[in-house]
Amino acid sequence: MRPFSRGRLRAQVLILAIALGSTGALLLAPALLISAIPAHAQAIYPSADDAANAFVEALARNDDDALKRVLGGDFHRFIPTEGIGEDDIYQFLGEWSKNHQIVEDPVMDKGRATAHLTVGYSGWTLPIPLVQSGNGWRFDPPAGRDEMLTRRIGRNEHAAILTSLAYLDAQYDYRNLTQHYAQRFVSTPGQHDGLYWTTAHGEAESPLGPLAATMPDGTQPEEAYHGYHFRILTAQGAHAKGGARNYVDNGVLSKGFGLIASPADYGKTGVMSFIVNQDGQVYQKNLGPRTARAAAAISSFEPGSGWQPVQP
Repeated sequence: MRPFSRGRLRAQVLILAIALGSTGALLLAPALLISAIPAHAQAIYPSADDAANAFVEALARNDDDALKRVLGGDFHRFIPTEGIGEDDIYQFLGEWSKNHQIVEDPVMDKGRATAHLTVGYSGWTLPIPLVQSGNGWRFDPPAGRDEMLTRRIGRNEHAAILTSLAYLDAQYDYRNLTQHYAQRFVSTPGQHDGLYWTTAHGEAESPLGPLAATMPDGTQPEEAYHGYHFRILTAQGAHAKGGARNYVDNGVLSKGFGLIASPADYGKTGVMSFIVNQDGQVYQKNLGPRTARAAAAISSFEPGSGWQPVQP
């Protein structure tokens, strides 16, 4: 997915928890504001439908000022920007054109009616709620922050599981080339001692791509691969199949391999940590607020107390 540089503000509102459908034509009617709105002050609309129409129109026209009027000038404080591409925008608009509706929430919030915008036929819901406010309806970005964080964490955790399984394939590909497993994600310059290396013309591709550089511990949370740190494990514990053993023989990783994936920023980029070894079963555990320290202390694949099997 290529970054979407134009209209970055509009991309901030789309935290897509699932893949949406193809692009479709949009038929948008201008929304009527109740009164003249100062620049970047949030507008209040006669109905929730009018607010939703104004939001989609601003998005479709790549109009940052209009988007600020719909969501408020400081909405970027509550809505993350990373991971959104131009294709996501088009897909959202395509789903809107197929089907959209305002669904009122069954429980009022502090005595106010609230509702959500759904698009397409899959039931995908925009995480930012609409709230009834005196003269009409408006979006409430701060109220959507928790839901967006929940979706982001879920998306990152799912990606961490898939990445752990992809790591297995990469290690087997590496062994086919070298007769042993790799102890590094990124090769030493000029070497093939990791799962990724710069490929010369006519040379076989490395098992992992260049994003492997964002996987190891120490990567900044905002740069970590899908919000997770990964580390290769070179041993297994007593609770692993076959019992405790070292995977390294004479300095070479040849008797197996493992992996631990932990959130780069606990509670913000992820909650669960994951481990896997050559047998292919991923396990998960919540290591708590001190996840970074707890994960750093794990030196072997040991699916003992508290670790539960998980599927992608």
